[in-house]
Amino acid sequence: MSWRHGPWRVVARLTHLSAPAQRRLWRILVFGWAMLLLAAWAGLSALTRVQEKAVEEAGQTYVTVAPLAAEVMDLRQSRGQLESQPPLLAAEQVARGSGIEADRLSIQLAPAPTPDAPQTLTLRAQALTLRELVEMLRDLKVEAGLTTVSAHLAPSASHDNRMDLDLVLSR
Repeated sequence: MSWRHGPWRVVARLTHLSAPAQRRLWRILVFGWAMLLLAAWAGLSALTRVQEKAVEEAGQTYVTVAPLAAEVMDLRQSRGQLESQPPLLAAEQVARGSGIEADRLSIQLAPAPTPDAPQTLTLRAQALTLRELVEMLRDLKVEAGLTTVSAHLAPSASHDNRMDLDLVLSR
């Protein structure tokens, strides 16, 4: 069978096959077509599963990142809200906003060595939880615009798993 003389000659020869040979030929063609369709279906199914997995991973990433992005946006919007207030008042509002009660907090203005020196204050907070500590340090920088000159962190004598914090802050 040669395609050189045209496909019609090949088809003409196939029609002259015996009945059992024609049945075998049709079975082979139907089987080949079924295998081709099955292979296409399997390939598309595998690609669909890979795509579904990628979409699911992207969704998980979004679920993880979205709250962090929202917090960053909130911080950018609230940045410097307390910068216009005196440092003592700003530090006190930040500490109260972090959940630190007055009995665990002491804030005092430090005397300036020269009139041109930046205003500094000392902050002492006792028995802080990790959440309170992180929130207060973040908000002192972001909302109040205060920078840390020095810091000392020590375990609280009166409470397990809590810390005492001594800060010297300036603006």
